Amino acid sequence: MEKADNLSLLENMSDFSEIIKRINKANDIALFCHTNPDGDAIGSMLAMYFALKKKGKRVTAYCDVKISNRLTFFEGSEHIILPNSEKHELAISVDTSTIEMLGGSLKTFLMANSQIAIDHHASFKRFADLSYVEKDACACAQIIYKLLKEMKLLDKTIAKLLFGGIVTDSGCFAFSSVSCETHEFAADLMSYGFDASDVIFNVYRKTTKERFELKSRVLAKAKFFNDDQIGFLTFSKEDFEKTHTSTADTEGIVNELIDIDKVKVAIAISEVGDKNFKVSIRSKEPIDASEIAGAFGGGGHKRAAGCRANGYLEDVIDRLKKLASDRI
Repeated sequence: MEKADNLSLLENMSDFSEIIKRINKANDIALFCHTNPDGDAIGSMLAMYFALKKKGKRVTAYCDVKISNRLTFFEGSEHIILPNSEKHELAISVDTSTIEMLGGSLKTFLMANSQIAIDHHASFKRFADLSYVEKDACACAQIIYKLLKEMKLLDKTIAKLLFGGIVTDSGCFAFSSVSCETHEFAADLMSYGFDASDVIFNVYRKTTKERFELKSRVLAKAKFFNDDQIGFLTFSKEDFEKTHTSTADTEGIVNELIDIDKVKVAIAISEVGDKNFKVSIRSKEPIDASEIAGAFGGGGHKRAAGCRANGYLEDVIDRLKKLASDRI
């Protein structure tokens, strides 16, 4: 369903003139993020939501799933709705690397008169009339910050949302994708006076007893291969039922494995349906996690990527194990 004709790509640039022109021209703008969103997707989209509202636009924010409780601390999350059949003048997607990642929002996105995609993934594939991609940006929120800074639309609420997005995708400023620019932008955002430590707590430390129990249950079953260089976590339907959790509660748990000194590739597999799995991959230099995810039609970043996989669990594990082993 990728749109094949008349697609423009602005890559690793800082010229937002065409994006700003289209925003200024449109009165009715719809915003989109990827399915099963993280803090970068939600923070980026809601920052755009409030910024465009300030410009007097009619703005609708879409996600094809209900926002998880862990993300409701992002101000404005209650404004995000499920996709419908409404047609908009302009559609803008954020933090979405492929058209398939829009999930159930895809049809609503394509119905708009024109589309813009703003992203930072190396695996980005063009699907909008105009695409703006900065593959070196550690978070999509880093790009949205520059856009809204140029448009003179930053305020305390927007700054807090963007800071939350950057904290999410930078691993709280620990990932290799973090640059001097990332720290400069974060410092500027903090100057708007919100509680940065509270944002970091909500993104990285706050949890529920149910999620704690899920984490403990799954970590106890972790498996290691290739002289402990590859680690696997599996979240089964039974794990979710026993702990009263969902796949949304798995976010970040795979990092517990990649933090182990000998582990070079960490993989978490979550059962989301009959013979259907969500896969999260983390890696250490020089292994590219997005290459492994790409073998399943997924993508992401060098150190963090994801995909969906179908089949028997044992077969999925064997295939992922081979892909990881070939790169060690």
